[in-house]
Amino acid sequence: MDKFTGILNKYVVYAIYAFLVMSMLNTCNGCKTDKEVTKVRRDLDSLSVGLEAFKKSVYTKEQQDIRTSIEGYEISKRMLYDQNAIVRTTVRPDDRMNEYDQKIKELREKLVK
Repeated sequence: MDKFTGILNKYVVYAIYAFLVMSMLNTCNGCKTDKEVTKVRRDLDSLSVGLEAFKKSVYTKEQQDIRTSIEGYEISKRMLYDQNAIVRTTVRPDDRMNEYDQKIKELREKLVK
């Protein structure tokens, strides 16, 4: 019986050593995992900030329609200026350009609101 108890004690000591080594490895692995989780959280925070900035830069449909109208009036104004042609209506080109300027101004004020 003493011999059996001695062998049993020997294996119990080995099991305890193995358990301690595994505990130490698990603790070190836990530190590495915490560092990786911290890094991922930082990356996620930076992506969240970028997403918020992107959301602010996106236009609504109404704003996009206003911007499209402004560009249309500016193109029409440039065409009248470049061609320097007499429009075959009762409105002179300078008056038409002033009218376009007024509409552009109104739309820009509407866009800012």
